[in-house]
Amino acid sequence: MRNLTKKQKNLLDKWYQKNRAQVQVGLRFFDVSNCDLFPYALLEQLQEINDTEILVQNINRYISEKD
Repeated sequence: MRNLTKKQKNLLDKWYQKNRAQVQVGLRFFDVSNCDLFPYALLEQLQEINDTEILVQNINRYISEKD
């Protein structure tokens, strides 16, 4: 299993800081596929950096653990 790289985490951190007020992380589960605020272009960029089988799961877990 591969974790997110530092570059990927930095991109996700920037996205999260920009959309923090609108993202409902208080539910303790973030789902990229159900979030209209998460742009597909960002997902493609994350895939270009390090595409893994469980990339979406890693993104969901990383955002869910914010705050």
